[in-house]
Amino acid sequence: MASHELRNPLTTLKMQIQLARKRQEKQSHYEVVTALSTLEGPIKQLERLIGELLDVSKIQAGKLEYRQERVDLNELLREITDTLQHSNPDHSIVVRAPARAYMIGDRDRLGQVFTNLISNAIKYSPQAKTVEVEMDTTEDVITVRVRDHGLGIPREQCEKIFERFYRVANPRQKGIAGLGMGLYIVARIVKDHEGTITVESEVGKGSTFTVTLPNMRCA
Repeated sequence: MASHELRNPLTTLKMQIQLARKRQEKQSHYEVVTALSTLEGPIKQLERLIGELLDVSKIQAGKLEYRQERVDLNELLREITDTLQHSNPDHSIVVRAPARAYMIGDRDRLGQVFTNLISNAIKYSPQAKTVEVEMDTTEDVITVRVRDHGLGIPREQCEKIFERFYRVANPRQKGIAGLGMGLYIVARIVKDHEGTITVESEVGKGSTFTVTLPNMRCA
């Protein structure tokens, strides 16, 4: 209920800012347009946090729902990486994937999984500018790996990062925003799709998150 109550005024605020920005653009008030544009980033961050809080509450209540549809994971990954590449021009996202890879699941929720993993790879590699996304398929399984060459995670903390509200205790990551909800939600979505998620990491050398999902062979 709290998440819904927070989302409503935020949506109204977002719409009013967008409307004001368009009006100012028409009148060539570019300084005002720039000022209004700077508000859109924090609003998107708030939207994401509220969405994650709502998902966590649904998970705890056993009410996280899924659609059942045929999903082309290759197409989904291309869409996500194109969007993230556009919004993160300082990084290079390299994708290696077969032409097609189908499964049955919820396309939006699976998109949430890979958006989170790739966004984290970018966020936690401020100096290493390449993020790699690789997909392999077998008769039964689709495997997706998201690899960065950034800050890395201490080995003793790797098993804990999928816990609710857990944040890695590393002084180098103190300035990076987050509440420890994203990977918890990701792990639950993957599990509910009969998949697995693991991480291999080394401090200072980066992390590789591996997601396995059931394959649906198509003619």
